[in-house]
Amino acid sequence: MLYAGIDVAKHKHDLAVIDSQGEVFIRHLKIQNNREGFTHLQMTFENLRVTTQQEIQIALEDTGHYSYNLIRFLRTHSYSTFSYNPFLIKEFAKKQTLRKTKTDKKDAVTIARKLREDVDKTLFETDTRILELKYATRNVSRLQQARAKQKTNYTRLLDLLFPELAPSLEGQNAHHNQAIYEMLKVFPSPQKIAQAHLTRLTNLLSQSSRGKYGKEQAIAFKQLAASTIGQASAILEFELLQTIDLIEYFTTLLKSAEKEVEKLMKTIDSPILTIPGIGVKLGAIILAEIRSIDHFQTPAQLLAFAGSEPSISTSGENQQENGHMVKRGSTSLRWALHEAARLSTVWAPPMKKYLNKKLEEGKHYTVAITHVVKKLVRIIFHILKTGEPYQENKVVVN
Repeated sequence: MLYAGIDVAKHKHDLAVIDSQGEVFIRHLKIQNNREGFTHLQMTFENLRVTTQQEIQIALEDTGHYSYNLIRFLRTHSYSTFSYNPFLIKEFAKKQTLRKTKTDKKDAVTIARKLREDVDKTLFETDTRILELKYATRNVSRLQQARAKQKTNYTRLLDLLFPELAPSLEGQNAHHNQAIYEMLKVFPSPQKIAQAHLTRLTNLLSQSSRGKYGKEQAIAFKQLAASTIGQASAILEFELLQTIDLIEYFTTLLKSAEKEVEKLMKTIDSPILTIPGIGVKLGAIILAEIRSIDHFQTPAQLLAFAGSEPSISTSGENQQENGHMVKRGSTSLRWALHEAARLSTVWAPPMKKYLNKKLEEGKHYTVAITHVVKKLVRIIFHILKTGEPYQENKVVVN
């Protein structure tokens, strides 16, 4: 058997090939990330098959979208292609030498050696719908971040133009109310609000708030605006109008992106949605980040992949094993699991009982939630492995 390791990069990939005894056949072959490069790679493998009369297994690091096209090409041409978490390759490399070296050439050889020594390999076989789901959930995340950035800028502008407005409203994020946006789009400064006709301002607020705001609120805004300490700046007003437009633009895009996620989740029809606290949003992120539950042999491996297991450090007299969360692996999965765990303690009686049990043991809430995450991961693992829906009577609180 020949073992090929490919170090994946954006514009080119590096190939190394070894045999069962560890003899290097190819130490460093550069493959361009285009059709010509892929054809060159295929011809290289076919030549090796003919000259050595041996089959080839191929491994590469799961480095996000850079690896997808290459994996699809290899699997389309019937090559046994395996995928490794980059962290596993890094840890394997540490065991090979004490020297700190990192080059594309060495990385490719290291991946090949890891593949040769591994008994439990993981095929990169992912349902196309799950891959699409990952693209969709990542798109939603990027849009959320873009909108959040504009909301932060909006708050900054209000602090400069009309610092009294946000504190006068009920609720921490009330200044993001659509009625406030509509008022500021027509009257983008406290000076213009103060000079606005009362009837016009009242009608604007009433219509955009669906009756929540009326004449009383309009009068309050005018009085507040008349005594503001905010700056009078045409440039800041212009930026405020643009920022509100961007917030609404990203909100529209976000709603469309979330609908695409919902469509995909309907086609996947996963039993994960039967778990109390896990809706379409969280369920989509969890499924997209896990990709295939067959990649994991135990719930502990899944927990480690999310980076939600505690680090263990014992030495000398220090024998406590209550380290901090390692926080490596999928950040999105870790966030989704913790959020789902929190919500499960609200909607699932056994999970709420389990949380209370940990709190009664004297654990801090944050620590107690990490225990709930562990239990939730075991439930998710079982449900995805068996395809069975969530059954409350089978959840053991201990």
